[in-house]
Amino acid sequence: MWAVVGLGLAAAGCGGSSTATPSRAAATTSAGAVKASTQAPTPVFAKTVRLAPVSGTVLIRTPSAPDFIELRSTETVPIGTVIDTRAGTVRLTSATAPPTKLQTGNFFLGRFQVVQERSLKGLTDLVIQDKLKRSVCSAQGQQATAAKLSARILGLLRGKAKGHFRTRGHFAAATVRGTEWGVRDRCDGTLTVVTRGVVAVRDFTLHKTVIVKTGHTYLAKAS
Repeated sequence: MWAVVGLGLAAAGCGGSSTATPSRAAATTSAGAVKASTQAPTPVFAKTVRLAPVSGTVLIRTPSAPDFIELRSTETVPIGTVIDTRAGTVRLTSATAPPTKLQTGNFFLGRFQVVQERSLKGLTDLVIQDKLKRSVCSAQGQQATAAKLSARILGLLRGKAKGHFRTRGHFAAATVRGTEWGVRDRCDGTLTVVTRGVVAVRDFTLHKTVIVKTGHTYLAKAS
């Protein structure tokens, strides 16, 4: 069993470029897929990240773009880009504050927005965008048990990364360093599960930080 830290926060404070298209030249196919012809530039702290498709289908939407396009090869995109990995896996590389270091992780099974604030010195936030609205958690008009409602998943994300990454959800945020973990935004709260490594989970409701180790989970309950 693995847990996912819900990332249902808004994208405020991205601190990135408003450019709507990937930062390097690309040709768009008739299917709307990005096909690159040159090597993607190195990511720039608080401005861009580098994305590479690993498997399946990965979609991206840059900050000012109206629609998603398929990520077909390595691209450098603005902070604030939304990445849909519900049908694929993406490798994301970001930069820290000077002295610059690169940090990389593979992410899958969810849709999220990349946020990186200058004040956090390189911490890369992955803000889960829920696939369902919280209104589905109401039992009104439904023949649903509390257990079924609690288990209903609104949004999720799994990751395996080395570096300073944080997944943000409705009721918790999980900060990792060299970890394999998952996050689920559910009706009853935000669930974090650690497959390998150590994760510091900030519980927004209880205003406390809980250390979760390999093989353990933590549920930040809905307020």
